Amino acid sequence: MSTNTPSDSTMKAEREHVYERVAQLERELARFRAIIEDTDLLITEVDANGIFTYVNPAARSVFGYAPEECIGRSSLEFVHPDDLEETQRVFVEWVQRHERGGVIENRVIHRNGSFSHLLWSITLHYDDQGQVQRATSIAHDIGALHQLRSELRESRTMLQLVIDNLPQAIFWKDRELRFLGGNQRLLSDAGLTSVDDIIGKTDFDMPWKDHAAAYQADDRDVIEHGPKLNIEEMLTRSDGSTIWLRTNKVPLRRDGEIVGVLGMYEDVTALKRQEDELRTFKLLVENAPDGIAIADTNLTLTYANPALAAMLGYSSLVGMTVPMITHPDDLEKLSAIAQQVTQGGTPREMIRYLHSNGSIVTVQASALALYDGHRNLIGYASINRDITEQLQAEESLRASEQRNRALLNAIPDLMFLLSADGVFLDYKADSSGDLILPPEAFLNRNVADVLPPHLAEQVLTHMEALKRTHEMQTYQYQILINDQVRDFEARMVFSNDDILVLSRDMTKQRRAERERQAMQEQIIQAQQAALRELSTPLMPIADGVVAMPIIGAIDTMRAQQIMEALLQGIADHSADIAILDITGVKVVDTQVAGALIRAAQAARMLGARVVLTGISPEIAQTLVHIGAEMREMVAKPTLQQGIAYALEQRVGHHQ
Repeated sequence: MSTNTPSDSTMKAEREHVYERVAQLERELARFRAIIEDTDLLITEVDANGIFTYVNPAARSVFGYAPEECIGRSSLEFVHPDDLEETQRVFVEWVQRHERGGVIENRVIHRNGSFSHLLWSITLHYDDQGQVQRATSIAHDIGALHQLRSELRESRTMLQLVIDNLPQAIFWKDRELRFLGGNQRLLSDAGLTSVDDIIGKTDFDMPWKDHAAAYQADDRDVIEHGPKLNIEEMLTRSDGSTIWLRTNKVPLRRDGEIVGVLGMYEDVTALKRQEDELRTFKLLVENAPDGIAIADTNLTLTYANPALAAMLGYSSLVGMTVPMITHPDDLEKLSAIAQQVTQGGTPREMIRYLHSNGSIVTVQASALALYDGHRNLIGYASINRDITEQLQAEESLRASEQRNRALLNAIPDLMFLLSADGVFLDYKADSSGDLILPPEAFLNRNVADVLPPHLAEQVLTHMEALKRTHEMQTYQYQILINDQVRDFEARMVFSNDDILVLSRDMTKQRRAERERQAMQEQIIQAQQAALRELSTPLMPIADGVVAMPIIGAIDTMRAQQIMEALLQGIADHSADIAILDITGVKVVDTQVAGALIRAAQAARMLGARVVLTGISPEIAQTLVHIGAEMREMVAKPTLQQGIAYALEQRVGHHQ
């Protein structure tokens, strides 16, 4: 009889099934272990105290240690010191919130001292009482991602640095004309300290709100029709001052769609006020901007603006190294500049660059270091001003200095250089060499302390006017020098930050002018006397008869002249009859009639009769209308009739 029972067969089958299942699990475990052991990902397990209880072979590449060397060591030993505090803080927060884990980034230190950036996916395991028992994690090397982020930050840093160092203000707005951002120049004009303070605001919220409507009208026009360039407009800044702007605006696009407006303006107040005097200088500045460059830590250029490229004769400088464009003799200086920058300095040095055609371009370069968020040096920035022509000009100036000094000494004017607050800094005497005071008595002293009060007040008044208007001041003054009063004419202008006064001795010219004026007055008096004689001519007609033709208008002065000439003529010629011919007088009023009557009365007192001739019908009507008394005179229509009458009277008198 068989010893196998159904239950034994079942048990045997179950054992075989169990053995097969165990073998399968062992195969799967071996497969999973192989996967864990062969993967490049770092897989770890730590206990509640953060001690490694398992580390896969990837630890060799990440930590530089074999897995067995890691077991029993704290996982925090491998965290970069700068990231240790943040890593611990995150773990504590997870445990406090009883979270199952999460994701964290940090740097881990390799055995050789290098470090790598890892992204950890961590799972926390709790017991029934909610206490952490262990943690498992998988770490990914994100060095490439970190490099991409670093390059993006570098690009943003570079762009913001360039924008903030531009002399122009830059801003951008959305389609609702709300500010989205701006550079430091814009924030300064608005009286703000952070770009966050301007985001979301409109021009009506700014110090320049009085001009907001015009600004927004231009913005809408740009959004609808395209760019608007060289707009001249006014802006009121936060300090209340008003400046003139030259503004350029273009549509702000994203993926081909207009999402707002981008604007840039520059302060042209000084240029607008002085555009006639500074036209040449303005053109020079506008067409010769500084060159701006950014290089990485290997001194490879990652950015160069068009001005620098044009300055050195290249279409693009990106990718070239700074030593490649630097004169060989200045490479040591270049290294010194880089060292100063990394030590926190901001050197300003003269560097010679090589033009693409082999010539030398000398620039005044200002350099500064660029850092990432962890204060790691990521590159350098420089601002370069071409001073090649300036150096050549300085050499020419030095070569011609002696000639210029000779020309200066040949100028006859007395010159004084004053500080802005009125202190004498230097002087040059005129050809006479005479001064009010010896040089030691006025140099380095204030105008108010050494000049006579009236002259000091005059000088200070014109200094204030010069500072206010920036226009040349001209004035005259008199001063006593060597017991002689001298006349001076002064011109006052700016000389950089100081004030230059050119004073010319005009004593001889003023004396000549006074003499000439006196001579002119004598000539005028003589001419007036001659005119009086010509305006009141008196002619003897016959023995005892004189005639005076009167032409033109008669005023008070001329009436007096007529009377004087008539009476003098009667007395000189012993005349019995005086003929006054008014044929040339067009208007006779009460004043003229009174003058004629008084002349007749005065002649009667000398024993002479007055015959009035040349009375026109209009004048006759006027005399009657004003009631003139003509009893002292004999009236005849014409001069001929008056002469005939006088001769008849003389003949009858002699008979």
